[in-house]
Amino acid sequence: MLALKGAAWWATGSVSLLSDAAESIVNVVAAATLIAALRWAAQGPDRDHPYGHQKAEYLSSVFEAVLILVAAGAILVSAAQRLAEPQPLERLGLGLAVAVAATAVNGALGAYLLRAGRELRSPALAANGRHVLTDVWTSLGVLVGVALVGATGWSVLDPLLAIVVAANVVREGVRVLTSNVSKLLDERLPEREEQVILDALDAHPLVLGYHRLRTRRSGRARYAEVDVFVDPDLSVRAAHDVVAEVEDAIHGELAELTTTLHVEPFVAGEREGAVRPDQEYPLGRRPRRGQR
Repeated sequence: MLALKGAAWWATGSVSLLSDAAESIVNVVAAATLIAALRWAAQGPDRDHPYGHQKAEYLSSVFEAVLILVAAGAILVSAAQRLAEPQPLERLGLGLAVAVAATAVNGALGAYLLRAGRELRSPALAANGRHVLTDVWTSLGVLVGVALVGATGWSVLDPLLAIVVAANVVREGVRVLTSNVSKLLDERLPEREEQVILDALDAHPLVLGYHRLRTRRSGRARYAEVDVFVDPDLSVRAAHDVVAEVEDAIHGELAELTTTLHVEPFVAGEREGAVRPDQEYPLGRRPRRGQR
């Protein structure tokens, strides 16, 4: 695709087609980084990394976001130069035909990556797929714009279109960057998945309350921990059985979730009732210093 888009730019001299090709350079580098990250993330836990290496996927996506922003800067520089000195475009028919072929291939690839990312629950694959599909929409806009340049003869439209492309690239880069930095900081699981955990706790008759539900994801891996209140007169074996039954109910819905349930004795007025995550951390409120 990079070769096709590069050929389209070479044939026409269009700076907007050059901007489209610049995005493909990012795709090539990002794909190579993604392959390395997925191999790294697939390694099992070791002595230094007992939770595994799944966060390598997020590092790959952050790197891709940085590349996207660098590409946007390069596009803006080229567009500014062409805006100062507009030039007529050449061989538009050939260039547009090649660019259309590249866009069709890119669309198929983006859909495949997005589907694979959902099936494998790989944030890096999904992010790469979204980026490729964004590239497709950008390419379609570029094709329409270049065709308008050919139809109207307004050469200044070409660099203006490249600037619009750069703005869209910046928006996508910022979105990818902020999303994956949040996940690197142990962003909690989606509310739907947390609700499965809460429902299992609420449904067990021997669970007298709970608090401190903490969830996070690390690449494909997902983790949850919670303190569970039980009758203080229960034996260790009986309390363990309660926890095991709750975990079985959770894993029936969330098969690949790693759970840690800590048993605490029920104490009236101190450890009683259920405290949900939205009660511990209301939207927009930061935890106090030292709060656990």
